[in-house]
Amino acid sequence: MIEEIIKIHDKYQFEIKFSYEPEENCRKTKYTSEIYIFIPKSIGLSRENYTKTQFYEDVKSYIRLKTPLILLRNLYGKNSPLQELERSIERLVESQNERNSSDFEYRIKMFCSILKSSLRDELIFLKNNINMKDIEKNISDFLENLKDLSREFRKLSKKIKVASMNQKYINLYNFADEYLSIISNESRHELFELLEKNDIKKRNSLIEELTEQAKEEIIYRKESNYPSIPSEEHDNEEIIFRKSALKKLMGRILFLHNITKSEGKLIEQLLFGLSAGIAMAFATSIAFMSRTRLGEFSLFFFLLMVIAYIFKDRMKEIMKIYFSNLVRKFFADKRTKIYTNLGQKIGIIRESFSIFSDEKISPEISKIRDRDFISGVHEGAYGEYVLFYRKDITLYSEKFKTVFPGFQINGINDITRVNIFRFLRNMDNPYKDVFIPKKNSYVRVSGSRVYHFNIIIKSIISTGKSKIQRIRLVLTREGIKRIEEVFSLKN
Repeated sequence: MIEEIIKIHDKYQFEIKFSYEPEENCRKTKYTSEIYIFIPKSIGLSRENYTKTQFYEDVKSYIRLKTPLILLRNLYGKNSPLQELERSIERLVESQNERNSSDFEYRIKMFCSILKSSLRDELIFLKNNINMKDIEKNISDFLENLKDLSREFRKLSKKIKVASMNQKYINLYNFADEYLSIISNESRHELFELLEKNDIKKRNSLIEELTEQAKEEIIYRKESNYPSIPSEEHDNEEIIFRKSALKKLMGRILFLHNITKSEGKLIEQLLFGLSAGIAMAFATSIAFMSRTRLGEFSLFFFLLMVIAYIFKDRMKEIMKIYFSNLVRKFFADKRTKIYTNLGQKIGIIRESFSIFSDEKISPEISKIRDRDFISGVHEGAYGEYVLFYRKDITLYSEKFKTVFPGFQINGINDITRVNIFRFLRNMDNPYKDVFIPKKNSYVRVSGSRVYHFNIIIKSIISTGKSKIQRIRLVLTREGIKRIEEVFSLKN
């Protein structure tokens, strides 16, 4: 199973999140993800001025394990992650050895990571089911569960904040507590916006309840001397910075260790050596034949040797280009081995990139690209270049069962972030004047000059199932304006 989510990350970056789940009862599961980015040639980008090196500079990939799925109400109580965390703290109080300290760090970071995902999933459910008859109860339960969870988590404070405890473990607990407070209030804010937009019978009372909870959280942070206090008078730099830092600290438990190497480099160097040898053999043979027939000190022999050297040098470079392209047909640009924190190898990712004219794409992709009349007129004079980025992923299915004790890991998330800043240089002014006639006059208004980058994502699993999406990225010279889904098909 492959899932893709494409969204805007910021003004100059969009990201595609691939979720890969290993097939059960299979030793290995293989996936292929192909990304086609259609860029109008009028942008001025081509193979001559946009290299593989530049592409990989513009693309960042983050690989991490999928967060275990646990409902918010199941995060605390009997046999819950919070109870396991409590037991971990009790063991840490008894003995602060390496095993207990590692277990505590693992438990508290997993708890925060699962909480973040649980809040996200619950909010998505509420947004998608806003017209259900029991929506009021679902929202009320969400707020109650969130408040109860915070209270139960903070009960652990008395257990860990004892005189014998190393300060670094108390600090880690405080960081988790602050992070819980920040993301909880963010969830309440999202819920507030949802209630504002929808006419629910008990909307006012629910809004009153959630804003009261949010205020209590801010008061709690002040009393705990946490710096992440929002303010109407300041730029709130501290809360933004700390939220980002705490998110990375807690989420690091799910990130995987990667070892990336260029693929086929040894063979490429051997072929380069062969090309140098062939070129040298050519020059040497010319020298032997010329010396035999013309002698060593004639002017013609001198000129012939200069010409032979020129041809030798060019022959070597031409063969290097040929052999390099040949190697790239059979080998990927990069090969990444994926390891867990415990050193278990759970997969391999192979990446390759190329750029070519839209005339060379397959009939299947060309049909999905399917230019309408206006885009055909707009791009017809120049055509498009296609940035083609491919990933081949192999996951060792059995290894996922033993990645984290006590939690079921269902796969990995591969987040590919693409920076489009380099593509904006040759775009027109982002604003154009538009004139609207009025009585005996005209009104000048501003119009937005946009460009369309079409993106096709094709995902294939080894069982034969596939999915194809077409996305439209709408840009101006100031950056990304919006993303639109045009087409989606599963087979």
